[in-house]
Amino acid sequence: MKWPDLVVPLNNVSEQTRTFDQISECLQSTVALQQQLLRDLSHELRTPLSRLRVASESEQDLLQLRERIGREVDGMQRLVEDTLQLAWLDTERAPLPDEAIQIQALWEMLTENACYESGWPAEQLHCAVDASCWVRGHLNTLAQALENILRNAIRHSPAGGIVRLDGLRDGDDWHLWLEDQGGGVAEHDLQRIFDPFTRLDGSRPGNGGFGLGLSIARNAVQRQGGRLWAENAGQGLRLNMRLLADLDGVSDDAFASKLAPTLERLHTKKV
Repeated sequence: MKWPDLVVPLNNVSEQTRTFDQISECLQSTVALQQQLLRDLSHELRTPLSRLRVASESEQDLLQLRERIGREVDGMQRLVEDTLQLAWLDTERAPLPDEAIQIQALWEMLTENACYESGWPAEQLHCAVDASCWVRGHLNTLAQALENILRNAIRHSPAGGIVRLDGLRDGDDWHLWLEDQGGGVAEHDLQRIFDPFTRLDGSRPGNGGFGLGLSIARNAVQRQGGRLWAENAGQGLRLNMRLLADLDGVSDDAFASKLAPTLERLHTKKV
């Protein structure tokens, strides 16, 4: 829920009461989420900390011990950073500055990083969205959201699977969807996959992710006035995004020059 618009004058007691009730509801929701995130974070950190304790008391040689400590510290760092980012996205209410973003160019740069990280060939990542697809949004935030969705699709698809981005113009919006071939999820879990620390495959913490990627993606899209939802389609899961269309656009060269440093930063951050 967004903060009430307090610019509207409060002409009577009932309006004031309604506004304060809305503010109170927002505060309670925010505090509840942060308390839950803190409990979940504490729980998730126990496993890597336990492994570090075991490693420190083992008879491993120094090189093996350093490698183990490095992996566990990297995992804990990603966990803490992602949890803090999710908490910030939920509490930050100031509007994000927006700009024209070409989805095709954004996809090309994200998939280059994804192929490098996952070992997938580029031929398995298809884009059916043409160059006319420009949206309004905050570049860093939208890039993070789409990257999280793409990584999730690769993680849950078979080795020879296809991940496909498609879309169509719908009035003032672009409806985009990314579809994998991972078999989908149960209907009753289509909403739950966006809850923090949700791992439907039962994987241990840190094994392929902490269950925060889709939560961050949903909050990031919502902060830009968009929507993100899931449905089963074809051979796997389809993640749908509705984003505000840009009517003017900018040149491809100008967009690429702005996008390169953003993707360089994203490349160093694992979900």
